[in-house]
Amino acid sequence: MAPALVVTKPDAPRGRGRKIYPSEVRLGAEELGLAVAQPADVHAPESLERLHELQPDVGVVVSYGVILRPELIALPRHGMLNAHASLLPLYRGAAPIQRAILTGERETGVTIMRIVPELDAGDVLLVERTPIGPRENAGELRERLAELSGRALVKALQILAAGKAKFVPQDHKLATLAPKVEKHHGVIPWRLPALEIDRLVRAMTPKPGAQTRLGARRFIVMAGEVEPDNYGMGMPGAIQSAGEEGIRVCTGKDLFRITRIKPENGRNMTAGEFVRGHPLPPDARFG
Repeated sequence: MAPALVVTKPDAPRGRGRKIYPSEVRLGAEELGLAVAQPADVHAPESLERLHELQPDVGVVVSYGVILRPELIALPRHGMLNAHASLLPLYRGAAPIQRAILTGERETGVTIMRIVPELDAGDVLLVERTPIGPRENAGELRERLAELSGRALVKALQILAAGKAKFVPQDHKLATLAPKVEKHHGVIPWRLPALEIDRLVRAMTPKPGAQTRLGARRFIVMAGEVEPDNYGMGMPGAIQSAGEEGIRVCTGKDLFRITRIKPENGRNMTAGEFVRGHPLPPDARFG
């Protein structure tokens, strides 16, 4: 059965010209011939009344960006379901993907849960797991989890429709938080071990970006790899070598070889391209 109504945010301005662009959710729904609503306030009386008239069996919420009030959560007969990009109760909050990579998790997944007023604390209907690739960044993992969440939601709705749903309470004692990642969280502290810097770079790519400075200029490190440091004599941030194969930077332990880098307001380029266009003095040091 098709959704009775798709609710999404109002069309909003984007880009330098602040031109109004239609919501991608709206465009997708209209292409499928589905009814769409774009209330400025989903909790406004007229919005709640329209939803109440539909007498929905279940609501599905994904990346809506608004904390739902109890009166809205209670409208559908079976409540509201949400797809969260972590293995709950781990990483409740806005940035579960970045936090999982930052902490070195080898596995993550999608949890289909019932929405409750508390943050990501609802009973769990379904969990789908997937490994985190050793070189996977947050953007790549997000794309995979988005596809996985779509399949998981369909499966969850089929279970619900068949009357076989079993909601399991979360163990709240095991809960961890994943608050929103801000721009300043991406500043690279070169004193950390290269392994932790690698996790930071992957977690902050593509946004907000793993940032560093070279002299007065700011750069975004887009990708790199950990290499052993057989000498361990360099100051954190010092450039040990730079060439086509990468820019080897000293850290608190081992080397981090930058393979892709982006100057602020510039383009994403290989380390070789960067070195050819930015001659590095012998005492160059990121900081």
